[in-house]
Amino acid sequence: MKTTIAILLVMTSCTGFFTTGCVTSHTESDHRTLLGGYKHAETTTTRNPITGNTTVTHKEQKYE
Repeated sequence: MKTTIAILLVMTSCTGFFTTGCVTSHTESDHRTLLGGYKHAETTTTRNPITGNTTVTHKEQKYE
């Protein structure tokens, strides 16, 4: 019985390692340009807490 309880405790404490995922933030903005058009910008930042890698993606679109 003690062995079973010990195994269950270890299994529940180790699930935190497998459920930890990447942290993602996303921002969008719309601005008017000097010539009267619009500019739409999107920035997505993804950080992996396990490896420490950070990826940034930035995209701009201009409309007249």
